[in-house]
Amino acid sequence: MKAKTTIFRSALAVVLLFLVTTQSYATFSYTISFTASGSTATVGSVEVKNLTKGTTATVASGNTLTLTDVSTSVNALSVDDGGIRISQNAGAGTSTLTFYATQAGNAQVAAYALDGRKVTGLSTRLEAGDNSLELSLPTGMYVIRVSGTGYSYTAKLQNQASTATQAGIKFLTHSNVEASAPQKSKATATETITMTYTAGDQLLYTATSGAYIASVPDVTNGSKTVNFNFADIPTSAIPSGTFTMGSPTTEVNRIDDERQYEVTLSAFRMSKYEITNAQYAAFLNAKGIGSNGIWASAPVYKTQTLIYADNSSGLTYSGSQWVPVAGYENAPVINVTWYGATEYATYIGGTLPTEAQWEYACRAGTTAPFNTGNYLTNLQANYNWAYPYNDGINSVTTYPGMTQAVGTYPANAWGLFDMHGNVWEWCNDWYGTYPTTTQTNPTGATTGFYRVFRGGGWYSDAQDCRSAFRAYGTPYDSSSIIGFRLVFVP
Repeated sequence: MKAKTTIFRSALAVVLLFLVTTQSYATFSYTISFTASGSTATVGSVEVKNLTKGTTATVASGNTLTLTDVSTSVNALSVDDGGIRISQNAGAGTSTLTFYATQAGNAQVAAYALDGRKVTGLSTRLEAGDNSLELSLPTGMYVIRVSGTGYSYTAKLQNQASTATQAGIKFLTHSNVEASAPQKSKATATETITMTYTAGDQLLYTATSGAYIASVPDVTNGSKTVNFNFADIPTSAIPSGTFTMGSPTTEVNRIDDERQYEVTLSAFRMSKYEITNAQYAAFLNAKGIGSNGIWASAPVYKTQTLIYADNSSGLTYSGSQWVPVAGYENAPVINVTWYGATEYATYIGGTLPTEAQWEYACRAGTTAPFNTGNYLTNLQANYNWAYPYNDGINSVTTYPGMTQAVGTYPANAWGLFDMHGNVWEWCNDWYGTYPTTTQTNPTGATTGFYRVFRGGGWYSDAQDCRSAFRAYGTPYDSSSIIGFRLVFVP
């Protein structure tokens, strides 16, 4: 079977940096603007953080920006950053966070991994004065954010040693302090944006949406454009490992292009679910993409159609915006091209999976034709139940005949849903012949005419849903049985 695809993107923030280097100093002029996917209310603020102390910045009128000065040393055991202090308790494997609340009220404290995921959070009422909280975090680097009525703090924490198996935050103590801890002065909203710092320093540009934090480290020369993108995309951690890609010659109904070879992959994260109609519609509307599905200002594919309307179980254009067909908001997006899937992935800060990543994640440590074993039943996936695999028997043979809400069927061992059936999923690779030698993090053929998609769809026979089965279509193809999911670095 040959197939088609569609593109998916979500837009939020663009940060443009223009750099001028002079001897031992670099001066940055930049513009920051952003819009939220769906509603601007989902975005809190955009922050400019200088990781080297002693530097200054001013903020231009019209931008919701704050400046926070964060310690550069990743090995520092403590941070005193104008109102927020962190000390590590090596013996207990925890850290103590102390900060000054300018007034009583609700406060939010959260720890984020540097890939943007919210690791843990606490929402509680605190009194004015110094408040101490205990952070239990696995070993690693984190961005700690504290916000309440009249105050907001951010600090970077390198958790060097920890026995924590589950992240958590709990209240410890409160002391009534009359005077506020010293805080960094914030620029007025009438000045132009300037920033000067010593060459070799780094900046961390951060935007937040509550559940996610987008952080981008910068360097001291060259220009840079940064997209801050927020979407609620749950992911599963996929461990590094080695597996045999393809199918053995004994596998029933195997295809010749499934020749086996050994692949070693680095760890990555993959979206638990296929990207949905609602998620894709939010992106299209945020970017003002019209009924022709073309995004004229797209980062790469400015003339390509990203998606086609579908009034059965996809997205329709109402005259001013894209809307999911009623009842299919949480079904996978369809009729999206490979261009569209790729642009969306780039915007969100991820990629389409390589073909090797997809098969490795689908198998989740298994070697049978399916991650469910030798058969795929009507209780395990959305496909054409009238055509089970090999000698499999289905209790129901009349299949749904269209997409189902993501997560309707059980996940595999690595927490990924619908890797078999529902919709085919675009991969990043050009379609080509498998290599004959062991590969590490392969990315497929360097050129080609077709792009790969995997997993089978709601219209497929079970044999086409096998973990090793390969399908392909041109990157501008689209179909009611093709969608996609995303991959992120750990």
